[in-house]
Amino acid sequence: MTNQNYIARFRIGLLACVMAAVLTLSATSVLAVPLTFTVYTNYNQWWQATQTWAHYPFTAVESLGFNQSVLTDAGSFGPPRGVFPAGTNVWNDRVTVAGGQTTTFWLTDYLGHGGPQAFGGYWDFSPGGWGQGLTLTISLLPIGSEHIQDICGNVAGCLGGPSETTFVPDGSWFGIVANKPFGSITITADHQPGVAETFDLSAFDMARTPEPGSLILLGSGALGLAGILRRKLGR
Repeated sequence: MTNQNYIARFRIGLLACVMAAVLTLSATSVLAVPLTFTVYTNYNQWWQATQTWAHYPFTAVESLGFNQSVLTDAGSFGPPRGVFPAGTNVWNDRVTVAGGQTTTFWLTDYLGHGGPQAFGGYWDFSPGGWGQGLTLTISLLPIGSEHIQDICGNVAGCLGGPSETTFVPDGSWFGIVANKPFGSITITADHQPGVAETFDLSAFDMARTPEPGSLILLGSGALGLAGILRRKLGR
């Protein structure tokens, strides 16, 4: 084998090692970055922040959308029970502190393609009267969870004030955009006065960026190229 072939093989091996290191460092840096998020109570502003991302909303007739999964104790789709107009279904749900009822939404393919980085919807707390409010929690990747926000619709004021709970008028938008993907969104009852929170949810949407998949494709493509060159030089 000529010296040129030895040099070429060395360069290719070095390229593969560098790309593997880049992928490892990229994954490590993503895990090391603490999660931060921005709250949006205006749909248009939320949309502006996520319009170039892939979106996974409820369907136009308000049923579970493409790539959406849900695990719930009491939720289902049905006619609006509060401020939302009649003629289509919305998500009907009821959660309590004492009973421990929860509802969790996630993207079906998150293990292979990454979780959402944003979610939002139109919330109505009026169907059962203003109750315990809601706590929104996300699961972190690969493990752990983080409290996002407490929300309630009581016009008389939410316990804890704006520093602890966001007031979301019945039928209005609430959503967040995070700085990195997460696994799922869980809805539980908050600690407002009452015995439960009965609510409707409309136009619920989850969105994610294409960046994690692009990074994987970039890395696998570079490593694949290195393998092809190795085979050619070995002939």
